[in-house]
Amino acid sequence: MRRITGFHAVEELLRSSRAADFEGSILISGTAGPRIKSILDLAAKRGIPVARRSKDELDRLAPDNRGLVLELGDEAVEEGETDLEGFLASLEGPALVLVLDHIEDPQNLGAIVRSADVFAADLVVLPRRRAASLSPAAARASAGATAYVPTAYVPNLAAALRRLAGAGFWSYAADMGGEDLAAADLSERCVLVLGNEGSGVSRLLKDECDAALAIRQSGHVDSLNVSAAAAIMMYEYRRRHPARR
Repeated sequence: MRRITGFHAVEELLRSSRAADFEGSILISGTAGPRIKSILDLAAKRGIPVARRSKDELDRLAPDNRGLVLELGDEAVEEGETDLEGFLASLEGPALVLVLDHIEDPQNLGAIVRSADVFAADLVVLPRRRAASLSPAAARASAGATAYVPTAYVPNLAAALRRLAGAGFWSYAADMGGEDLAAADLSERCVLVLGNEGSGVSRLLKDECDAALAIRQSGHVDSLNVSAAAAIMMYEYRRRHPARR
């Protein structure tokens, strides 16, 4: 069972096309304020049932709730995912793909997905194990962007990079020792590889990439947060290759 509590995340999921496909219900407790009433109106339009629970019961189900929980059945956990092969089979023209190398903090993951929506990334590729998932915490940090950004879970990131390369993508690893991002030649079919908060992009994935890119810095801290670095790199790609949406 998956439970989503953030108002932004619930609203955006209900507004997205996925709401027509999943099995779920809204649980509420207490008196509904204007924000919750707005969400209940969206749920009614989507045909999603609403049930009332006691505050204690809702707190047991989702301790961080604010009086409302969107509860999804197990079959809905995979909603929003796409298959890498299916993505490539339907792809035409330029595309921006993010490969996230074992990001551990759900807040970072959510922030990256939020930026991926802002900069019209076509796909986010995640490892199935040993990394943060698109949990309710990540959904809240994304401000609802998880409802819109396609994601693909893969068992092996290196194999995914090789498959993307076979489809005409060039891959670029974020690395402090890399070429200056501002001067780099970014391919229209572009994969940006962002690494773990502590260790960065693994050596294995760097070896699969065509180049390493660095964001030049002038401050006193060692490096940017991975979500900030992801946003800057996506912006630079879109500055050169505007989205066609």
